[in-house]
Amino acid sequence: MAPNTHNELDPSIQPAEESALNQNKDVSIEDETLLLLAGLMEPGKDDEDLCKELAKLTRFLTEDPSIDPRMSQPHKPLHQILDEDTIDTILGFLDMRQAPSVRGYATMAVSEYLKQSGEVGNKQLSEFFYGKVRRSTYDDFINAFSVAAQIFPVIPDLASTLFLSEGFVGSLGPLMKRKWKSKKVEQSALEMLNVACMNTACREAIKKYCAEWLEEVVNAPPPSGNGLPVNEDGGAIEQRIHSEKVKNMAAVVLAKIQV
Repeated sequence: MAPNTHNELDPSIQPAEESALNQNKDVSIEDETLLLLAGLMEPGKDDEDLCKELAKLTRFLTEDPSIDPRMSQPHKPLHQILDEDTIDTILGFLDMRQAPSVRGYATMAVSEYLKQSGEVGNKQLSEFFYGKVRRSTYDDFINAFSVAAQIFPVIPDLASTLFLSEGFVGSLGPLMKRKWKSKKVEQSALEMLNVACMNTACREAIKKYCAEWLEEVVNAPPPSGNGLPVNEDGGAIEQRIHSEKVKNMAAVVLAKIQV
């Protein structure tokens, strides 16, 4: 679950951003937000810069005044400035392949956005999740499962609805038995299953549809270390470690559904 404050994520980021809404009195808060969003969508940023910009976006959304103190006219709510492409970009920062710090700050931003935007935000999040699952590529599954894992503690009602949508949980066992180029699809799915166990209906669905697969993962013999293909994770040694991590995560989920 995401920490409750920015300071719990990284205190060093906080002071420089403390007066974020008052840094440039000649620019409207709408324009500041648009510039910030444009910056977030630029490729190639390092993790520290991403964390600072995500923290700033969270603060903009949290402190959004009903009247811009620097302008004579009211501005529309800042959450309405975030369009579909921006939301997709920010949700992409929840991917398990991102640094934990980036995922943490992105979770804070997404949480505040969903709080401010209500049903509109819920709809955008649902469309993102279902769209990724429908496309069914390696990257799309990791994106979808990672987002579900991160937002489950934030909006458990919506997350459980997505999780329990017709056919989704039932497809996970057969899906995970496919041969993937690494264990990251399994790992992202297990992260999602682990947090989904907080919901009784989700836990029962996992027990019904995924217990057999989880037992197979836990009881699978370790890789021999000979003749393993080299993959994007860095080769055979890392693959062995990753497989052990996946087995441990599967054991945790299995224990939760057997209680």
